[in-house]
Amino acid sequence: MTAIKFDEQNKAFIQAVSFVNQTNQPLFLTGKAGTGKTTFLKYIRENSYKKMAITAPTGVAAMNAGGTTLHALFWLPFGTFIEDYPLQWNEQDGHIYNKSRLFSTIKLTKQRRALLQELELLVIDEVSMVRADTLDAIDVILKSVRRDARPFGGLQMLFIGDLYQLPPVVRDHEWQVLRDHYSSAFFFDAKVLRENPPVMLELNKIYRQSDSGFIDLLNNIRNNQCATSDLDKLHEHYNPEFSPQEGEQYITLTSHNKLADQINQQELAKLSGKMYQVRAVVKDEFSQGAYPAEELLALKIGAQVMFIKNDTGEDRKYFNGKIGVVKELLLDKHQVVVGFNDGSEDVVVRRETWENIRYKYDKGEDRIEEEVLGTFSQFPLRLAWAITIHKSQGLTFDKAVIDAGTSFAAGQVYVALSRMTGLDGLVLKSKIPMHAIRTDGQVVNFMQRMMAEEEVNKMLEVCQRNYLGQILLQSFRWNGLVETAEELQKSLADRNVEGKPEALTYFESLIQQLKEQEKVANKFITQLYSMLSDKAQLDYSKICERSKSAVAWFLPKFDEGVLLPTQAHIDAWKIKKRTKRYVEELKSMLLDFRRKKEQLAHCLTIADILTQEGDLSQMVDNMSRTERSKDTSVKQEDDDVVKDTKQISLDMFLDGLTVADIALKRGMVEGTIYGHLINFVGTDIEAEELMDKDKLEHMLAVLRKHDGKSSSEMKMILGDDYSYPEIKLGQRVLEVENA
Repeated sequence: MTAIKFDEQNKAFIQAVSFVNQTNQPLFLTGKAGTGKTTFLKYIRENSYKKMAITAPTGVAAMNAGGTTLHALFWLPFGTFIEDYPLQWNEQDGHIYNKSRLFSTIKLTKQRRALLQELELLVIDEVSMVRADTLDAIDVILKSVRRDARPFGGLQMLFIGDLYQLPPVVRDHEWQVLRDHYSSAFFFDAKVLRENPPVMLELNKIYRQSDSGFIDLLNNIRNNQCATSDLDKLHEHYNPEFSPQEGEQYITLTSHNKLADQINQQELAKLSGKMYQVRAVVKDEFSQGAYPAEELLALKIGAQVMFIKNDTGEDRKYFNGKIGVVKELLLDKHQVVVGFNDGSEDVVVRRETWENIRYKYDKGEDRIEEEVLGTFSQFPLRLAWAITIHKSQGLTFDKAVIDAGTSFAAGQVYVALSRMTGLDGLVLKSKIPMHAIRTDGQVVNFMQRMMAEEEVNKMLEVCQRNYLGQILLQSFRWNGLVETAEELQKSLADRNVEGKPEALTYFESLIQQLKEQEKVANKFITQLYSMLSDKAQLDYSKICERSKSAVAWFLPKFDEGVLLPTQAHIDAWKIKKRTKRYVEELKSMLLDFRRKKEQLAHCLTIADILTQEGDLSQMVDNMSRTERSKDTSVKQEDDDVVKDTKQISLDMFLDGLTVADIALKRGMVEGTIYGHLINFVGTDIEAEELMDKDKLEHMLAVLRKHDGKSSSEMKMILGDDYSYPEIKLGQRVLEVENA
């Protein structure tokens, strides 16, 4: 991956990076079109040590951001969310979700809970399209899953977008409900943000336009200050009869898909020569609504096309939005040659692959991983005589014809005009009425809350110190360790593990130790919280001294009462029979214990930094990167990190996949997966989950009658109604019964 560099003179960019990496403060990063919001997201993706997920409100926006949709991450239902809405449970409120209905609808498996609990940063791109009630639903879910009453369960939120562009979609029947609870549908009117507003930063250095007159005109449109003279300036480019001359690469921006498609097909039909239909290669899970390119791309020699992705090569020969002409179609070699009229050299274009990802938490590595669910491969091109204004977001054009008639939606005039590098290449097919360029007054009012640069710097230092204080407090929370130990103790009661009485004795002692330490830790948290909250007499030297004393008290007790006994228990039980799964769970718990010890040691560094004066940015950044590298080194031994193939099948089955689904995803036959799962009958799954109950009972009766016979002998007795894997399942059931 090519490293993303940024303009070191761009102060807002640098401030935003510091807020993301060195604080836990929610942040709204905005900026006009062409100010580098996409570059910022790519930079954070590559240069933040935090465990993050990147999301967007729509499939295409999520694909462009390199993440997943909000609905996919949280399993949100499509509808309206009002936390305390009194449901009538009839057709009229079937689309409304209160807190109770929300939690009865979403499927929060153990794996999904782990992901949401471990996230440290959630990025929401294109936030202008996110509704207020959606954000409140996410807040409610995170508070519940993370067991934290802070906004979003203490998870840092990074909102990126331009509120002057496309607004959230709200149908009339939805607004009838929402209007009694929300001032507007914009994300900033979510209840969670009204009570806890994010820090707002604006990227204001424009990289797309250099024409100061055009920049001023765009600013006037954004700020509801568009004068008649501004409209007159735009209408100088009004030419309803305009038709580009041959070789002039104009693109038409329209308000409707149908019109854009019609223009593209008409222009394509005018070209002589054979038309080729290039079909995308779609593998595994990839929703049609999230296709980032045409599934069936129609091309001819001479077709005007536009790149829909930046070049990833060293030379960067094209960018997202660059327009050219098809010169050759070498489809047998999977190549399309595109030429340009600006003098740049021809480009040999090959298929690009987009990935549909799902986030998951890898406990062994303590990181959020991207699991590829499916792929979409297609040439990164689209016909470019016309495109909708909606799909033009993020693109840059030198020459464009804007043809939207009277159907301009809120924000569309600004989106369309801000795609342009200047007024010279602009043609208006229809005049723009004054009412079409009105920006929502609530957006203008919200954007006036932007702080001055000096205020932001002061806020950054406060947030850095708050962040360090929160890490200190979190380091002394023992509740997660107690819950983990109690869950494993509880599961042990129903399992057939060798030496179970001694194992239960170990857990009684362990949990007693953890609870005694938790009592002391909770008392210290209360003291520490009081010291950190006393803004009038904030004494960081005293906080440092008390924190170091606490670490000195806890570390030896944690070693002697928790870590060493657990390691000894693992060593003793890993040589016993029928304990493999149990020992794996013990090692997972031990990993939590080791990380808690690392957290405690980490407190010594934090305490020292808090006593420093002046700019903490470099110290916090260095500390965070160093401690993250230490933390990821505390991992399981190699033989524990790599799950055996049977365990992988079990995890997928417990996550709700069928045997057929697992076989397809893993490239194996169903009988193999069936064989994997049989190993866990009696411990993790029931035989009836793998086979019809009546059929199973009949087979078990026959097996008992012919006790001791081999699988092949039983196959002859039972006949073709029973497969070998099914017979092995029955034999496994009898083994468990006998044991």
